[in-house]
Amino acid sequence: MATTASPRRFDGNGYEPSYIPAAIAAALVFVLYLLTLAPSVAMWDTGEYMAAVKVLGIPHPPGNPFFVLLGHAFASLPIPVSYGARINIMAALASALSAGFWFLITERIVARWIAERWQRLVVAGLATLVGATAFTVWNQSVVNEKVYTISLLFFTITSWIIIEWIEDPDSPRADRLVVLVCFLLGLGYSNHPAGFLPLPAAGVAMLMTRWRTILRWKLVIAAAWALIIGLTPFIYEPVRAAYFPGINEGAPTACETKLEASCTFTSLTKERLMANINREQYGQKLERGAPYSAQVGMWWLYFKWQWLRDSHQTHQGLQFTLAFLFLVLGLLGGYVHWDRDRKTFWYFGPLMFTMTLALIYYLNFKYGWSQDPGNRDVAHEVRDRDYFYIWSFSAWGVWAAIGLAYVWEQLAYIVGGETRVAEKTGAEKGGGKKAVAVATWPTRRGFMLAAPILLIALIPLFANWRFASRAGHEFTDQWARDYLNSPADDPSSDRDLRRGQGPGDLSRHRVEEAERAASQDDVRRGGRDSRVHPDQPAADFQVRQHHADHRSRVPRAR
Repeated sequence: MATTASPRRFDGNGYEPSYIPAAIAAALVFVLYLLTLAPSVAMWDTGEYMAAVKVLGIPHPPGNPFFVLLGHAFASLPIPVSYGARINIMAALASALSAGFWFLITERIVARWIAERWQRLVVAGLATLVGATAFTVWNQSVVNEKVYTISLLFFTITSWIIIEWIEDPDSPRADRLVVLVCFLLGLGYSNHPAGFLPLPAAGVAMLMTRWRTILRWKLVIAAAWALIIGLTPFIYEPVRAAYFPGINEGAPTACETKLEASCTFTSLTKERLMANINREQYGQKLERGAPYSAQVGMWWLYFKWQWLRDSHQTHQGLQFTLAFLFLVLGLLGGYVHWDRDRKTFWYFGPLMFTMTLALIYYLNFKYGWSQDPGNRDVAHEVRDRDYFYIWSFSAWGVWAAIGLAYVWEQLAYIVGGETRVAEKTGAEKGGGKKAVAVATWPTRRGFMLAAPILLIALIPLFANWRFASRAGHEFTDQWARDYLNSPADDPSSDRDLRRGQGPGDLSRHRVEEAERAASQDDVRRGGRDSRVHPDQPAADFQVRQHHADHRSRVPRAR
């Protein structure tokens, strides 16, 4: 692994994008997600989005029109599983494809200074593994809770195209790549507002690579039109709302009875549509939800989860150690990236900043639900919001892999360094001899002897499997059926549940742990709801036992 880089070495080291290895990496990640896939619906927004996709409805603002259309089309495929499982498979597929693009991006970055293809593939594989098995990425990829894995796919595709443009901004297809990026940014925004997050980094990369591009007015106009075309899925919202589907949150139309031009093309429809897109129903945050330091602390809490979830807080020392290790590896990788390949760093560096510190400030969350649990005198979020940082945790795998590769390189120097003589092209001043530069880098034997250090990348795979997996989790589906089948006069299953009181107050308990415990009990003993898992909170067991009692006396819904 050479310690110096040059454009000529990059051009002459045999680099070509490794599409087949990237496809294999994505396929392996997809298999992992299928093995740990949720069989049906889960808690929180999963049911809402699955139902909205099914009826072509409009979920809560901003409505996510591209996701609804894509999900409806995907779920129509003849996959022999439940409807909910098809939506979950779509989430898994999107995340796995994202892992494949991270593979390509990492390989392209390190090709600047790694001449050997097999070493580049190793580093790219490490990035794929670390990013795909980070807890939030994995956990969100095995159940479609919202729209975040589709957003992640837009992130990675856009990033790959931008890096392609950076490498050759004067190529015949360079302008087409710029237009394509703008289209994808618009389309990504119609899936979720996070679709615009790569935009600042793309702007920095363009300014640092070829700033005169922004002065070409024809290209700017074409890019603007591409962005607008990408936003056209939002037309779906007022059109579909006028048909009054079963799920019509925000109702972004002025039509009262049916779709008509006279009520659709009005200022009232425009006002309601923009209010829906801008999420006005949630109000404006005029003050900080918490001190910025506390908001960064919430991100750090979720970052610790990525490498060892530890839901029961029994290994906090180990969790902190692993988080510190991966933090250092990522920061080291960021420095190596900056030092050895400024061209792509001017995109990836600002992107990481946007997805972390800038996004933390913009989201302006209150204290996280699990953050500082002993202090309930300050406002907390109603649930943990780690999914809003899925993009940074996924991308962190790139820098963590580069940092780990640097450590691998340095260890290989120690156990098997070698001096080689390399000739530079060109002649010395004042003479006809070529200038000679002496460079040292590890031998293949040194890399092989130092390879065990790479096992660090396997840590999140084994540490998170238990908590990230949703295989066999049918708790939510069972709970919903039991609730619907409960007698109307049962106070705890009807009145108290609606008020958020009693044993059914699931917002105050760890729903994911209850799901996990239920599925583990089922697998081990072949039954349901009559036992409590040793890791399961007592309150969650009470909820399950309460509904198990109803199941014994109420006919199952057909």
